[in-house]
Amino acid sequence: MPPARHHARWHLLITDLAHAASQAIRILDEHPAGQDTTGRDARLWPYLQTWGEHDVLLRDLALQPAHPPTPSPGLTPEEQEWWTARARSLRSHDLLQPRESLYDATGRQLTVAFAPHPDDADEEVVLVLAGDIDSPEMRAIGRYDTDDEAIRDLPPAVPPGTLFPNGPAPELISPPGLRLAQLTRDVIDAQHSASVAEAISYVTDLPPHAPAGHIAQLTEFLDTCATWATALDTRAGREIAVRLRMLSAQTGHLVQDLAQVGEQLEEAVAVLPPHRTPAPRHLPAPRPPAVGTTPVAAVPPATTASTQHR
Repeated sequence: MPPARHHARWHLLITDLAHAASQAIRILDEHPAGQDTTGRDARLWPYLQTWGEHDVLLRDLALQPAHPPTPSPGLTPEEQEWWTARARSLRSHDLLQPRESLYDATGRQLTVAFAPHPDDADEEVVLVLAGDIDSPEMRAIGRYDTDDEAIRDLPPAVPPGTLFPNGPAPELISPPGLRLAQLTRDVIDAQHSASVAEAISYVTDLPPHAPAGHIAQLTEFLDTCATWATALDTRAGREIAVRLRMLSAQTGHLVQDLAQVGEQLEEAVAVLPPHRTPAPRHLPAPRPPAVGTTPVAAVPPATTASTQHR
């Protein structure tokens, strides 16, 4: 594949998988069939877990062609300039509708988006845009009549990144069994903006369309506390009730604002960039290079028992 900033991390992760495979084979060789498997399974589990987490990475990399295709829209340089300017204008007026986003083997972000036809407001064209669609570097590199044609002409997507590429995610304050803690875990594991938007919807959704979200439950809790404080029939109780109802009103505004943010994430159809490659589980991860130094070189392939068995 063409050079890209994420290749060294991919290489290290694949080497880590090879190490896990060789260790698993060694453990199996040391525990013949018929013996007690409890200790063997406990030793195997970390290496099996590594493959369970990262086998999709190998699958996606195996699907990459030796020479990735590039969109071939047949646009002249003048047409590319015209469509780029139009895409920027449409985006600034919230008239550009992203359909799909991916990264190619070079680490370039590609977005398929619907745009109004310049000659017929009732029709749409499909554009392939390179780069962050909200940045000045965004360029239109393809124009199609349907999204199927545009997606078919795209290069294969490379594996998206992870939220915490340099190590495990931080420990959650709440136990994993609580619903909000599980939603936080879902966001940590998410690679697509739609997954984060879905988690936000669980926090903000209101009945009768859905079970009361967490903020709605907090609003009900604060209102109940205010009612209780009022029932004290004291001056202090009434003052506390006023404060609680003010806090309740603020949660109502928070629900509206957060719901709008969730809609923006849903419409962004974005994925985490591939250079956010997960850290290896068994081998040491390279430290980020200091300013002014060269990046960490790729780790050479290790000769392991896994390669011998293949």
